[in-house]
Amino acid sequence: MKILVHICCAPDAVYFLKRLREDYPNAQIVGFFYDPNIHPYEEYRLRLLETERICKELNIELYEGEYDLENWLSAVRGYEDQPERGKRCEICFDYRLARSVEFAQQMGATHLTTTLLMSPKKEFNMLRESGRRVCEGKGLEFLALDYRKGGGTQEMFRLSKELEIYHQDYCGCIYGLFKQKKGEIQWDLVSFSGRRPGSKEELAFIKEIRLFAEQEIGLACREWEFSFLNWKLISGKIEVGNQTVPSFVRPYSCSIKGVLKADPLERVGNTIYYNKGGLKVILTEYMRDEPLEQMDVLCDPTFMVPMEYEELLMKNRVVATLQTEISPDKSIILLVGSLEANTIQYLPADTLQDGRGISLENVKELLRRDYEDILKGNRAYMFVGASTLGNPGLKYFEERTGRKATPLLCNQAS
Repeated sequence: MKILVHICCAPDAVYFLKRLREDYPNAQIVGFFYDPNIHPYEEYRLRLLETERICKELNIELYEGEYDLENWLSAVRGYEDQPERGKRCEICFDYRLARSVEFAQQMGATHLTTTLLMSPKKEFNMLRESGRRVCEGKGLEFLALDYRKGGGTQEMFRLSKELEIYHQDYCGCIYGLFKQKKGEIQWDLVSFSGRRPGSKEELAFIKEIRLFAEQEIGLACREWEFSFLNWKLISGKIEVGNQTVPSFVRPYSCSIKGVLKADPLERVGNTIYYNKGGLKVILTEYMRDEPLEQMDVLCDPTFMVPMEYEELLMKNRVVATLQTEISPDKSIILLVGSLEANTIQYLPADTLQDGRGISLENVKELLRRDYEDILKGNRAYMFVGASTLGNPGLKYFEERTGRKATPLLCNQAS
């Protein structure tokens, strides 16, 4: 008996796969992650990474299907406004399970099932009928397993929390995102350059490190989630005449209403102060972003400009525009090794505005190099989200655990 399991996400899979193995101890179980409905791609990537971690934890072989989003969008065209559990969901189930049938036949499977059956947000009978429909005449039996009953849903949530699995806040498709997610959703639809604080790119990087550390080299990991005041740059520039001056925006700079035209007042140290809007320009030696060492309460609109533009800025009126957002957000701390290790060193998981930051290859090399020390408890490494915005995660870690962590300096770009 060979069972192909279509897998939609790690939270739905963790208990479902555990029960499936218990109920079919002699079966060969293979996972198939086929979810072109998930949008945006960064969300898809996060769910795939966590699914890989769960499958490796359970020793289940996993295959990834195509991310054919455009074809999926065509399949559900005309049903965009359907409610959850409506006709669009039925089409989506048929679409994903039909492809799973094709893959099951290629793999020589005798049975097909899906972890969608585990989701409290999905209509069980609709899934059962979809599975039977796509398997009919294909030499496959669909297993409509109701593992929600008897406390299964509660056990799923318990295991997800215990294993620190990323838990999404909408089903997956762009239509579900608009209808199900509470609050603003525009940042879910934006891809960031690098790994900005609080972004899905940052979280995926941390999850990739955990996947490697736990499943590839066998090191213990632990996560903490923390809240912080995030700052996001939407757009901004500073001009003299028709010339745009190269610049970065200092984190926590507030927005400028409309267009600000201002003249220089004075230079104090490396800072030029202007006569309107609290505008400031900090002259820097190099054209690059710098991490904010600590939070402060100043939020004047501030640009960082190379020193070579000093004369131009001191002698001319500037025109500045700036749109930013400051709002509560969440990020993650990942500890690789023991909390009781003799030494804990930390590295930023996020990247600066210019993309600089440690790469996954650097991390793997570091963990391989110090594997024995980590295993023996001589040292542990911590990867901290939102580090470039004043290190709020480090403060949270030290308050939460009573442990101090020291920085591991690394200037290598990602």
